[in-house]
Amino acid sequence: MLDKLHFYADYLPRRHRQRIPSNVTALQTLKKTSLKDWHPAEVGAALRMKGYSLRQLSLLNGYSNPNSLAKALHRPYPLAEAIIAEALGISATDIWPSRYGSDGKSNRKRGQKALLPAGAQPSRLRLVRNPQKADGQ
Repeated sequence: MLDKLHFYADYLPRRHRQRIPSNVTALQTLKKTSLKDWHPAEVGAALRMKGYSLRQLSLLNGYSNPNSLAKALHRPYPLAEAIIAEALGISATDIWPSRYGSDGKSNRKRGQKALLPAGAQPSRLRLVRNPQKADGQ
């Protein structure tokens, strides 16, 4: 396999050439997504072969924004993934295996992350900056 990254490095400005380590191959610079996942263009092409588009599916399923289902192509969105998979007649785990565990359940954590760790206290500097709040008001 040709190392396209270093081939094109000759055409890059000098400041960008220095950022590419010599031992990095083009395959290592790919995004973190699994190579088993379908490419977003493959999903769109499969939908068009079935006679649908993402916009049509969004409107058919009651979304007010016709681009709602397109979000599932790039980031986890379980409901949208299920709608797309149903339209294609296959399982969502076949389209996006990196988003699901071996048991077929979503491997995403539910809920919002905690903004502060348990037992976090406000800074002592806050009392210095806002003395009127320190009086109990």
